[in-house]
Amino acid sequence: MKIKIKKPNIKYEGFINQLLILIVVLLLIPIVLTFYLFHMVHSTQLGMINNQRKVLEEVLDHLDKKLDRPFDSMLVDLKVQNLPKRDQEKALNQALRPILDEVAQKYPGVDIGYYSKEFDVILDGDNQHLNENFSERRKRNFDDTLETKNLVFNILGQAENGQLEAYQPLVKDGKVIGAVWAIKNINQIYRTVGEIQQVVYVIIFIGAILAFTGAFVLINKFARTVSDIKKGLNIMGNDPTYVIPRATGELGEITDAVNEMFSKLVNMQNYNEIILTSLEDGIITVDRGERIISLNQAARNLLNLDGSCLGQKIDEVFPGESPFIYYLRKTRSENRPFKDLDVIFGNGGDEARHLLLSTSTMVNVRGEQVDTLLHFRDITEIVRLQENMNRQQRLASLGKLVAGVAHEIRSPLTSITGYIQFWTRGHVPSPKSLGIVNREMNRLSAMTDKLLEFARPSRAVLEECDLNGLVKRLVQFFADAHSGGEMEISYSYRESLPPARIDSGQIEQVLSNILYNAYQATDGRGRLEISTGYDAERDMLEVTVRDDGCGIPDDVLPKMFEPFFTTKSKGTGLGLAIAYEIMEAHNGLIQVDSELGRGTTVKIYLPTANRGESNAAGADS
Repeated sequence: MKIKIKKPNIKYEGFINQLLILIVVLLLIPIVLTFYLFHMVHSTQLGMINNQRKVLEEVLDHLDKKLDRPFDSMLVDLKVQNLPKRDQEKALNQALRPILDEVAQKYPGVDIGYYSKEFDVILDGDNQHLNENFSERRKRNFDDTLETKNLVFNILGQAENGQLEAYQPLVKDGKVIGAVWAIKNINQIYRTVGEIQQVVYVIIFIGAILAFTGAFVLINKFARTVSDIKKGLNIMGNDPTYVIPRATGELGEITDAVNEMFSKLVNMQNYNEIILTSLEDGIITVDRGERIISLNQAARNLLNLDGSCLGQKIDEVFPGESPFIYYLRKTRSENRPFKDLDVIFGNGGDEARHLLLSTSTMVNVRGEQVDTLLHFRDITEIVRLQENMNRQQRLASLGKLVAGVAHEIRSPLTSITGYIQFWTRGHVPSPKSLGIVNREMNRLSAMTDKLLEFARPSRAVLEECDLNGLVKRLVQFFADAHSGGEMEISYSYRESLPPARIDSGQIEQVLSNILYNAYQATDGRGRLEISTGYDAERDMLEVTVRDDGCGIPDDVLPKMFEPFFTTKSKGTGLGLAIAYEIMEAHNGLIQVDSELGRGTTVKIYLPTANRGESNAAGADS
């Protein structure tokens, strides 16, 4: 047996060139990294400055809100409006000091103050320095904010003492009376950024030197030996029995590993071929390029394929609407397997075959996905037997349903017929008799509505839905409706549930029926627990309703979901039957566990949105 291995198209000189290119790449990486880190340092600096800017904005807003009246009103209250201008400035500055002290205490390290347009003076609460901090730059900033009536920011570099200044117009009674200002020293930011830059550049320089040196060492040590190994691989590709001579140095271990691995590969391939040939299930393997790389004899027989499809893409072998293409691509894109999906292969009619399909991903020793495997089994005969069994079961259920309908409508029809015969003999209908006939007619109408509702779940409109939100709304409504009794209701929800694919109205109907039955089982005086969860084994969402009521007898449990079966004196026996049909329409499950005298637990399982999409895709195919 011969195994064809693609010959590596590598020349000795080509390998040297690749190593040289590797050197260039390794040298370019520190350069690119330098520009990137410079950008990151610059962005960090801007981010730190922006954070300080936001602090200054908060300070300015705080100063603005603390001043509740204009300066001239404060002068009137201080009774200094007739004093000289210099004295008025000092009095106003002193009056503002409590506000400034309070804000300064809340924002330490920030210089703050007011500016009076009328007096053209900075008011910082300190009369000893009045008019001392009024530089031309600050005067220009005050004029800009008063003229534009907008916020003015000014960033001074390290050469200018490293400050961030902010100026905001001060408006009182609809008039600009001056400005508020705040100054923050940001020298520490510049020093921190500088230290980071020095460390980063040193690391980059060292990394570049090590990369350059290491690359050249690899060239000198391994380049010549690679040519010998390449020649051995070329021979091994044509002759699986060939053994590559052991190389010197570290590459000797590589040649030993290659020889051992190739031997194991040949033995494993022979072993796999024997197993795959003996299997009755079809197996197809597809590589990353969606090309068929292997298929066993069972797959060829079931799908009428031959060896010519090897190497072809799956969309060249199978039609575009084939479920094989859909699930293989879905498995590869989402990296998740599908298990035991019933799909139909063929154009319908007698030639269509039911296949039980599964997919899985094949990974290498490093956990990397390399190939995708498709496994299928012909279950056509099993499906036909199940269809015959289901047909018999439906006929039996139909007989029970007809008997139940006849039983339920016999009593009201008897009453109505009796009164009509009584009236045809010349008797005048009385209000009481008319009321009885009307009640029986309403009873028949309600029974008709229930029967129609019993058939409706097959037309469920499935959409994505937040199951926690639906259960919360329903439980809250139920709790409000029964808040006057002695029922104790508790509920818990699992966070981060995947979305469900359901008809929310029908699922609310199912849960409402279950909650009402639990309420009746406890006579409205027990404990009711509701919870949501996720069953990983089933890949389904779970809602649990647990009560501590009277429980359900063992002989009643198997009949609970049969139409017209009820233990209640006024029940129709269709509530749980409708709930069961709704769960069937959702591809869901409903389970009941009960113990007499201890209570009942009802669990419903619903498909997730992802699982619903998969099921829908399989059905469409």
